Amino acid sequence: MIVTIRGILTRKMPEEIVVETSGLGYACRISINTYDQLPKPGKEVSLLTYFHVMENSQALFAFANETERELFKMLIGVSGIGPKTAIVLLSAVSPDEFKRRLIAGEVNMLTALPGIGPKTARRIIVELKDKFVKLSADDLPREDSDVKPEVSDAYDALLALGFQMKNIRNAIAKVRNGDKDLGAEELIKQALAELR
Repeated sequence: MIVTIRGILTRKMPEEIVVETSGLGYACRISINTYDQLPKPGKEVSLLTYFHVMENSQALFAFANETERELFKMLIGVSGIGPKTAIVLLSAVSPDEFKRRLIAGEVNMLTALPGIGPKTARRIIVELKDKFVKLSADDLPREDSDVKPEVSDAYDALLALGFQMKNIRNAIAKVRNGDKDLGAEELIKQALAELR
């Protein structure tokens, strides 16, 4: 089993990277969260991996941290969720936000993703909710602290307007970087400007 990889990042794309080590180049599937944490090509990287083998295919998935890898393993353990779908889910929101929304039973967050219908969304929530509730606070690190209500409200409003999750997350992060004390209304207004 391949559990880690360290080498030179030779190619970097939002969905896939190539890491060269010992003269071999390994193509690794990644999430947007991992992509955001990677250096520019030509630099050394050290990543956690999961090697997925099926009857007619093999794929190597890379993760910036253990939290994301554990979420990935949990997701592919759900009936009907394959590794490609799991990576799409992990790309939608940060691991901490994903956990919060799953515990809250937010079916809409999952059904907004391509390939996830209401039945599959409910199955994910039913099968994983208890696992998340049982985890201690140390198992899934917090980002700043719990997500503020105004951030959550802004996120939900922008999602309802039809924007993609990863774009919303990036826009809100960019706006909050300048001023973390914005109310929901102002956050939505400034995030909309970033999204257009």
